[in-house]
Amino acid sequence: MKRLYTPEEAQRWKQRTLHRLILAIAVFVTAITTCIILCGQVNTANAQTLLLIIIALSTLSGWASMLLFYFSYAPAKAQSIHMQGILAGEAECAEGILTLHKDSFRIPKSIIVRKATLQTAEGPLSLSVSAALARQLPAGVPLRVETVRRFITAYEVIA
Repeated sequence: MKRLYTPEEAQRWKQRTLHRLILAIAVFVTAITTCIILCGQVNTANAQTLLLIIIALSTLSGWASMLLFYFSYAPAKAQSIHMQGILAGEAECAEGILTLHKDSFRIPKSIIVRKATLQTAEGPLSLSVSAALARQLPAGVPLRVETVRRFITAYEVIA
């Protein structure tokens, strides 16, 4: 079986989450430190110029930190938590022909998901797959899939 979720990949996402958080905090701390240093350099001759520089620097660094946090750290954290939960769950197996749906949606405060239907001998089975991993799945061929919490975690093409 080809595994979509591995402990190594979960560890990599955990490290990626930590690095992205450190980057967001580093941008913020560096900008605030620079603003504090610039405030110590103020005199009557450069007060107006430094005021504009400090306002621009603090505003831009604040936006940069927020963007890094919400669009880099938060999705990485969601993926890491999702992977850890999937790896800790109980696996079930099913066989059939997989059809991936085109539309995807975000689970609130979690990952982006694509729906899939597995046509089994007992009838259609509605499953989910992480949108980031969906391109690895072959569609329209007989598969044996392993699922945890209705998420496809592994697959094997059967003849």
